[in-house]
Amino acid sequence: MVAESADVLKRFYLLERELVRMQAGWLPAIECWEAKLALPELLWQDALVARQLRERILELRYPERRIGVDADRPLVDFYGAFTAGPNELAFLMALARVVKPQVRALFADYLHAADSLDDAPSAQFLQHAVIDLDRQIERLDALVSDLAGRRPDLAPAAGRWTRAVGAAVAALPPRGFHGRLLPAMPDFDVVAAGGRPFVVSRIGMRDRRFHRVRYAWPDRHMPQPAGEGVQLQVRQAVHHLNEVWAAEMAAACLFDLLEDAPHDFLDDASRWCFDEIRHCRMGYERLKDWGFAEDEMPLDSFSYDAGEKTDAIVRLGIIYFFETTYIHTKPARAKIFGADGDRLGSHDMDFDWADELIHTHYGNKWLAHFLEREGAGRKPSDIKALAEQSVVTLQQSATPADRAAAAAIFEDLMAKARARVAHSG
Repeated sequence: MVAESADVLKRFYLLERELVRMQAGWLPAIECWEAKLALPELLWQDALVARQLRERILELRYPERRIGVDADRPLVDFYGAFTAGPNELAFLMALARVVKPQVRALFADYLHAADSLDDAPSAQFLQHAVIDLDRQIERLDALVSDLAGRRPDLAPAAGRWTRAVGAAVAALPPRGFHGRLLPAMPDFDVVAAGGRPFVVSRIGMRDRRFHRVRYAWPDRHMPQPAGEGVQLQVRQAVHHLNEVWAAEMAAACLFDLLEDAPHDFLDDASRWCFDEIRHCRMGYERLKDWGFAEDEMPLDSFSYDAGEKTDAIVRLGIIYFFETTYIHTKPARAKIFGADGDRLGSHDMDFDWADELIHTHYGNKWLAHFLEREGAGRKPSDIKALAEQSVVTLQQSATPADRAAAAAIFEDLMAKARARVAHSG
């Protein structure tokens, strides 16, 4: 019946919302490059399902407009505990082999029990959610297997954690999400499973296969001319690659601010995170196409690290003011690359610009919201000053060795690029 369906779908919504938050919280601490690229896309897909669930719940409960955790808090806490894995492989392995498959089973069970005619709107999007989950699980399982092979030191703790998570999930009552009341959740001892209290990493972790540096390009610590021709192409590819920081910052803001945020913050923050990792992939794919191996690609965490000692609203300000400061370069470079015959570069910058226009709206909207809710009298201009100062402080900390390393990266990349990069796009 309608009331029971709404209750079950509400639990699915809370579960999906918590899954998004878990994946976002882990993103900065993830070293594995394949996982760093995958998680923003997966959490965005999960957020889309959460939004559809939210809309359907409101339809079924009309005219009620509130969806609170209320009596379902034990469910959120039970799944939230799975964030506390001892290492990245443990988190990813449990996600791939226990948590996501169980979510898929829950959706499939609902589809089996639901009336496909009367509850057709629910059936429609849950069927697509199951398909997405099948793809997610396959992708996660492949990268988990690869990571376990490259980092066998992480595997024992990961296996122990995954078995414990599996045992806890297996102890859930059969069809326990159905009915008007939520049954008692099983006990899950994080410490006994080898886990530890979870905190978001405020330093961006980088895959050891890359050329890990403090500043990936000279302009990261000191303003530099952008250059033209091949230099501008390579510079843009390197900067796109290093937009991984922006995906991490959007994810960190999502994790930090979601609990008391309006429902649509989940939609915007997850999309922002996914967009930024697409920009990162633009640079990564370009550099690969030009023949650069990962150990030739400079990867830093400078911009994300700038928020290490700030609060969540200032971190939101860092990503927002980066967007507004450099957005003018996007259409300009789309034209420059197009005129130079670099069709792919022009195409990338055109879509980058479209994304950034959306992001400036997100930043303005949510900065105003969280400042008003904070009630401390801070204004956007105050946040901008703090955000800029956090970046400048990190730039000013550059040592002579840091500056020499950035200059060497530039010379090395440009020497190789002039031999490899064509303007054909």
